[in-house]
Amino acid sequence: MHAHLSSPPRWSPMAHNALLSVKPCLVAIITKSSCPTWPWLTCQAIDLDKVWTPIIALRPFVNAHELEIDTMEQQSTPSTEAPETPASAAPVSTEAPVRERRVGEAPIKKECVQLSVSTVACVHQLTCQCNRFLKPKPAPKPAAAAEDGEAKTATEVKDDRDREGGKKKRGGTFKKRPADVEQDPADMLCRPVASGEGCQFGDSCKFSHDVDDYMKRKPKDLGERCPVFDAVGYCRYGMACRFSKAHTEKVDGTYRNVTREGYVEGQNSGEEVNDLTHDLRLKLRKDTYDFQSKQQMKKDKKKGKRQQKNNEEKEVKPEADASATDAKSETLSDAVKTEVAEKTEATTEDVKAVAATEEVRMEPAAESPLLPERKPVDFKRKIYIAPLTTVGNLPFRRLLKQTGADITCGEMAMATNLLKAQQSEWALLRRHKSEDVFGVQIAGSFSDQMARVCELLARETEIDFVDINMGCPIDVVCRVGAGSALMTRPPRLLEVVAGALTGLELGTRMRTGGTVNTPGLTVKLRTGWSDKQPTAHKLVPKLQSVRASQAYVNAAVVTADFKLRAAQSVDAIMVHGRSRLQRYTKNADWDYIFQCSDAQKDSIDEKPMPHVPFVGGGDVLSYEEFDEHLQNGKLETCMLARGALIKPWLPTEIKERRHWDISASERLDLLKDFVRFGLEHWGSDQKGVNRTRRYLLEWQSFLCRYIPVGLLEALPQRINDRPSPYYGRNDLETLMASDQAVDWVKISEMLLGPVPDGFQFVPKHRANAYNAA
Repeated sequence: MHAHLSSPPRWSPMAHNALLSVKPCLVAIITKSSCPTWPWLTCQAIDLDKVWTPIIALRPFVNAHELEIDTMEQQSTPSTEAPETPASAAPVSTEAPVRERRVGEAPIKKECVQLSVSTVACVHQLTCQCNRFLKPKPAPKPAAAAEDGEAKTATEVKDDRDREGGKKKRGGTFKKRPADVEQDPADMLCRPVASGEGCQFGDSCKFSHDVDDYMKRKPKDLGERCPVFDAVGYCRYGMACRFSKAHTEKVDGTYRNVTREGYVEGQNSGEEVNDLTHDLRLKLRKDTYDFQSKQQMKKDKKKGKRQQKNNEEKEVKPEADASATDAKSETLSDAVKTEVAEKTEATTEDVKAVAATEEVRMEPAAESPLLPERKPVDFKRKIYIAPLTTVGNLPFRRLLKQTGADITCGEMAMATNLLKAQQSEWALLRRHKSEDVFGVQIAGSFSDQMARVCELLARETEIDFVDINMGCPIDVVCRVGAGSALMTRPPRLLEVVAGALTGLELGTRMRTGGTVNTPGLTVKLRTGWSDKQPTAHKLVPKLQSVRASQAYVNAAVVTADFKLRAAQSVDAIMVHGRSRLQRYTKNADWDYIFQCSDAQKDSIDEKPMPHVPFVGGGDVLSYEEFDEHLQNGKLETCMLARGALIKPWLPTEIKERRHWDISASERLDLLKDFVRFGLEHWGSDQKGVNRTRRYLLEWQSFLCRYIPVGLLEALPQRINDRPSPYYGRNDLETLMASDQAVDWVKISEMLLGPVPDGFQFVPKHRANAYNAA
């Protein structure tokens, strides 16, 4: 048989050359023979079902396109047996075998499956993956090394803190991600000078004041229209803007930053709210803010620091003999046990006291003009965009509102950092005017801390609800007792919720302007710490009954006639159908989410309990899955998280109940809108462009996982099904389907111009095994 290599007209020359370059290797894999390029690559040496997915995907590709196999006829070894006669020879089948669908594989149409577009990437990845499976395991160290003191004994080695330097090795995957390219301040134009104002630092300013020199070496503008100028009528970046020609002019040899006719300073101040003002920052940092809630943990923190200092002093002292050390250890162990028992008893008594207080307070409270009307957030069949760390930024939420989202929530912020007035943490609370129902998500581990931060948010920000994150699986969050760690300590969890409810009441009482509605409170959980021992269903009745507590009110500040509202409770309970240890592996357990919803009780201790709205989340990527989960009536709505990142038009699909076969040009228009929103939010100077590019690339690491509807053999696409490399219906669609960071950078250059010299990008979220660019 002498077949030839067919090349469809839509193939690019790069893809055609890639196929030819690895043709001998592919033939060897498919026909189970040795490879002339890599002799070690044989079917006996590797297990094809365990090698990288693209190798498996090559079989249907080669069969579908009639790959030439005459190379094998020339390289095959002659057989010692006599050849069969044509009469007895079995007929050779020329039909391509039907592709066998595997679990976790997206059903791409056979004619669209492709070889990796990049020759270098294909050969390199095939080689590396095969080498990984063939690499022999290192031999164990000889026992003599331990005898000579070159290795520690098993009892001495506890963790990686025992290595040189005494520091624990930093965990995680992408801890060495390249930082953003930083410009030399001397090469950057001073912001006040660029906008036409005077610099208060004068000659001591570290930035450049030479406008003419800067304009000569400034890169070419990225476009003719400035997004900031179009939105506001004035660009605060002036000559430093990468679109400066739209709003600068040169008069008598001097550059001037112009404004649009009719522009009034401050008219666009309502576009984004929830800024950290200068006065508020000073009050928080100097600890002079007049909180109405108690700070119960202050003395305990001082006591803990004092004890830690004493422990460090004891470690410096020379050690005594072994017998004395053992005796002291036993004594210390007994003392610790006694102290823990005492603290446990004290905690139990405190819980009983709080319960007793709540029992008294649960009596109907008199109506007070100090507390405004309470209107809970309505989640019934609303499209709710869950908080998304890094990628759930304000420009992305604006885009989702444009495609039909009803409720949005900001990225997770740490309560401690908000109380310290960290600017980067307060930036996560920013809200655009298009976000008509907006919440913020807070993570904290102390009840008084949560009471204070909720009071602060109710007084100083424009929000509709506060979401307490009790499901975050990140190590740095769980290590301080927040996130998923709270689910392992139910008493602490209930105290945190009670403190938050109290803080929202107190903050609304002190508010002098803006909305009069008390912000609601929602709680987000996971199924538990481990999927083998789910605990969320045990927490639901407790969260159903928790209320605000007078124990968190500072009696020295609050007037005696103030009473907490007895009926206020949690507005909604949200459960992500995975455990903390699962992270995002495996499928979400929706049956358990329904079980948690059924765990609510009508009454507790003969007291009627109101039904708390329930929201589920996990793996929703189509309107069919959205409707399926709401069909039994146990949930109010479903959260959209990664599904909204992969398909930002998903709200439109849900509302219109259809699969949208969106074109590549329409997807590019969404990226253009995101870039425009990003430049308005982060700035149109070089620093703002770099930051917009970074978040665009982070989003691309999820967006590339979308498979066009027209290329699927079966609908809908499942979020955890990975596709084989495939060709789109045009070059842009193929480029958008690439999982290589270099291709994401190419897309960003189409929108934001060339990247700076030395630019590198590694995605922060490891949604897939991607390479760096």
